[in-house]
Amino acid sequence: MDAWGLRYGELVERRAERQPHRPAIVHEGHTLTYGDVGTRIGWFADVLRARGVSRGDRVLCVSENRPELLVAAYACSRIGAVFVPVNVASPVPELEFVLADATPVVVCAGAEARQVWSGDVPGLPPVVDLAAAPGPAGAPGEAVDVGPDDAAVICYTSGTTGRPKGVVLTHRALHWNSLNTLLGLDIVSGDVALVNTPLFHTAALNTLATNTLYKGATVVLQRGFDAGECLEAIETYGVTIMFAVPTMLALVEQAPGFDGERVRSLRWVLSGGAPLAPEAAARWQGRGVPVIASFGLSEAGPSVTFRRPDDVAGKAASSGPPAPLTGVRVVDRDGAQLPDGEVGEIVVTGPHVAPGYWNRPGATRETFRADGLHTGDRGYVDPDGDLVIVGRLKDTIITGGENVDPVEVEQAVLAHPAVAEAVVVGVPDPVWGERVAVVLVPAAGAVPDIEEIRGFLSERLAKYKVPRLFELWPGIPKTPVGKIRRADVRIRLTGADRA
Repeated sequence: MDAWGLRYGELVERRAERQPHRPAIVHEGHTLTYGDVGTRIGWFADVLRARGVSRGDRVLCVSENRPELLVAAYACSRIGAVFVPVNVASPVPELEFVLADATPVVVCAGAEARQVWSGDVPGLPPVVDLAAAPGPAGAPGEAVDVGPDDAAVICYTSGTTGRPKGVVLTHRALHWNSLNTLLGLDIVSGDVALVNTPLFHTAALNTLATNTLYKGATVVLQRGFDAGECLEAIETYGVTIMFAVPTMLALVEQAPGFDGERVRSLRWVLSGGAPLAPEAAARWQGRGVPVIASFGLSEAGPSVTFRRPDDVAGKAASSGPPAPLTGVRVVDRDGAQLPDGEVGEIVVTGPHVAPGYWNRPGATRETFRADGLHTGDRGYVDPDGDLVIVGRLKDTIITGGENVDPVEVEQAVLAHPAVAEAVVVGVPDPVWGERVAVVLVPAAGAVPDIEEIRGFLSERLAKYKVPRLFELWPGIPKTPVGKIRRADVRIRLTGADRA
């Protein structure tokens, strides 16, 4: 490939050549320099070659967050193989599905994954230990000359509904995603980025971790999210940027010893995966930490929009303008573009959009159309050209012929001080078609009064939008990256015995 830097991860190797002594990754108290990372990429690429991996082969990687996972991603790219990261907490049936779908030549596994797979897993290929010590020093094999439209990463969707789909991200798409992200986000070479959401998710891998390394900055990598450990890392390492879903921010605020002064090093927090309550954005803004709402999806690499830091206080609902290399349109059911302010489906175009799904031609035709990527998300463009997300097309509740957006109701519920979390879904009703149902998680020390909350909502919502069914749960089921599993909530509510 003639274009320098277009191969996925190549810019990390170039950083290793030019600034080998700078800190690249900090993990559990140990620091790897860029030189260390570059050496390990070359070494692990040769390990994969020795296992028979060649251009176009898939390499399944299942591990907790650790530096070796990033090394494996870039090592796969170096030999033209396809990196397929998988959730370490995936149940065995889901792992079996991905194994059968991706047909990897080898599996690279961390310690936790090897424990899970200590028994027999049908179709399991040879397993390579990600934590094995680096090999002897020496010149690594040459990088393969990959094509820009070769697959670099297959990122499986969370599978909140139905079987997960493998999004094929090419070297070209990932290159433009990085350029788009670095143009849309203020990542600088002096940043310290905290990454504690799973690297099998494209936001952690391809929005923050990879682009921080491309800039020559430092990644503080944690195995997973723990509110106390997150707060301690921010203070200890002077973290300047991080990604967090809204639930994570709420848990950090509730962590023992939380003090606004302990997060003062943060220049911004990128938020996504779920709507951010305006009250939460205002609290963090009051501490001098703007929370940058964003919109993205795996099929787009994932970067689509980023809210400007100076808009956080005044435009709480906005997800920001499209990144510079992204086109966004809002269309009606017939595909006609809607004027600003009208709600419809969000369609995305740009060089960072994936070409389709792995082994799913039908789903590819449905989602990746001639006019762009049909996201399945509903939203509108405001007068400033910013995108406002309303909800998912499939999540809309139709009760008595009226459409109800769950996100609107959730935002109203979350404004109540006794509520920490909320999810709104529709449940079947013989008269209304669907009833609006809400599951509440009480705020710390609070005992929510359902009738009082019902009255609170009646002052803020149209009558048909006020939930008819209220439930208090200790927690809401979520994916490992913090997205609410609405289907699980709906199933649990529907299956409950109700007199």
